[in-house]
Amino acid sequence: MLTLPASVLGGTILLFVGMVLLVGSERAAGERKVLPQFRSWLDGVCDSIRQLVVRVLHGVYMSGVYLVHQFRHAVAAAIAPRPRTHKQNKRLEFEKTNNHLSSMHDHKTDTALSEAQKKKLRNQKLEERL
Repeated sequence: MLTLPASVLGGTILLFVGMVLLVGSERAAGERKVLPQFRSWLDGVCDSIRQLVVRVLHGVYMSGVYLVHQFRHAVAAAIAPRPRTHKQNKRLEFEKTNNHLSSMHDHKTDTALSEAQKKKLRNQKLEERL
């Protein structure tokens, strides 16, 4: 009854040792001796599968990072919500202040000469020069 499992174990061990010796001799020789085309094709298939697994794992990783980011953002928004800011469509209007410059401007506009007074003063200054 135990002869079948023991024979399977022995065969597996012999196969493993044979494969190790074969790979060691092929590495020493620098070329593949048994089924070189099939093994090259199998290497290509294994590389394709490995690249697919790497891409899928990277996608899963980035999805996890995105979910953690969204969770952190939601927690931050729940703890301290930002006040809403509304766009101002109106033009900025400067408020009138009562400072020295504004009072000077007001005085200048209040005491400005009329056009007739300007003309009369201009003629008077020209006569003084001549």
